[in-house]
Amino acid sequence: MLDAGVRFVTANGLSLSLEHLSMEDLIRDAGVSRTSSYRRWPTKDQFAASLLMEIARATELTSDTEALLEALADADIAAIDVSTPAGRRTALVEALRALMHTDLVTMLDSPRWRSYMVLRAGHIGLADTELRTRVAEALTATEQRFTATRARAFAALCRIIGYHLDEPETMTWEQLSLTVGAMATGMLIRGYSDPTPIRTVTPRRALGSQVASPWSAAALGAVGTFMDAVEPDPEVTWDAEHLAQLRAQLADLPAIALQILTEE
Repeated sequence: MLDAGVRFVTANGLSLSLEHLSMEDLIRDAGVSRTSSYRRWPTKDQFAASLLMEIARATELTSDTEALLEALADADIAAIDVSTPAGRRTALVEALRALMHTDLVTMLDSPRWRSYMVLRAGHIGLADTELRTRVAEALTATEQRFTATRARAFAALCRIIGYHLDEPETMTWEQLSLTVGAMATGMLIRGYSDPTPIRTVTPRRALGSQVASPWSAAALGAVGTFMDAVEPDPEVTWDAEHLAQLRAQLADLPAIALQILTEE
């Protein structure tokens, strides 16, 4: 029954009241006995409490890897002249723009992310204190895994392009990932009623990029927050060999991103 409920929510999204969920439909989908189901959960409210906990445990926040790789390929970061500091900043900004815009749009369209957002925003209203605490703990664990994956991707991208955290004693990659994620979460909440800041793009040269690219307000805010926390690494020497290595890595950036995003 719980598996059937999770499948239904994954396909259709979640409302915290679960009014759109039918016990009889789930019993048929699960292929279980009606009598045993109602013996286990005499009321829909009791089943809903168990289902919310199961959804919180089962939810894995992931990016649409295929869409991200396609966005990186379309951005053609390897075509940027990275022989100058301005060029390397452009490469970093453009890669982040492509990733953040694609991430936000695919999250907005995802039933899984919508269910997560409903749980995250609404679980504080659950009357059962124990259930509320358990759901919060499960959601926090899910968020930490996603934040860690994004932190690895941010750190790897900056390392390739020769950037590092400007204040590593006060900000870690995980904290920066959390900060950017919190901004994205706020934009998603707004996006469910007004998707304009996520979907609408305007061509501009932003954040020191030398390239005029399509920017959404949401991506601009997220990438701007990120760029405020990083700077060129003065320890990196940009000789001919290192520049050649950088160009090769940028040409292979989708494959590098795939390895990071699918790393356990």
